[in-house]
Amino acid sequence: MVDYLVLKWVHIIGGILLLGNVTVTGVWSLYLYRHWRDEGMPFAPIARAILLTDLVFTLGGGALLSITGVWMALRSGFPFLGTPWLLHGIIALSLATLAWAVVLIPDQLKMEKATDPAQIRKLFLRWSVIGWADTAVLFYGLWAMVTKR
Repeated sequence: MVDYLVLKWVHIIGGILLLGNVTVTGVWSLYLYRHWRDEGMPFAPIARAILLTDLVFTLGGGALLSITGVWMALRSGFPFLGTPWLLHGIIALSLATLAWAVVLIPDQLKMEKATDPAQIRKLFLRWSVIGWADTAVLFYGLWAMVTKR
């Protein structure tokens, strides 16, 4: 049987990958967007890089976080719905994942294919606003889990 501390360590690594990627991607994508507008280069490589890092680090980190979190909760006997901090963390991750799957990934795919600068600006603005709100929700989930509130 896997040691609880190993599960916890992998859980923390998953959280670092997930939160680190969404935060850093938000920052460097704004930087690249600004330079894209200044230099007139194609936006597709930027959108492709965002999508690739999302699929590797956001999806990978989120999977590690979710699998080990459920495993540790079941192993510890915590009731999912009866443990407030666990419920808050699960709700935050679920809401963030829903927004990621329904809005952010589709917008990334559209940005990769778009050639009209006005359409790219509109998509990037929506992706940025929803993405930063999503990031805040994930940080709330982290806060709930760490403080157990």
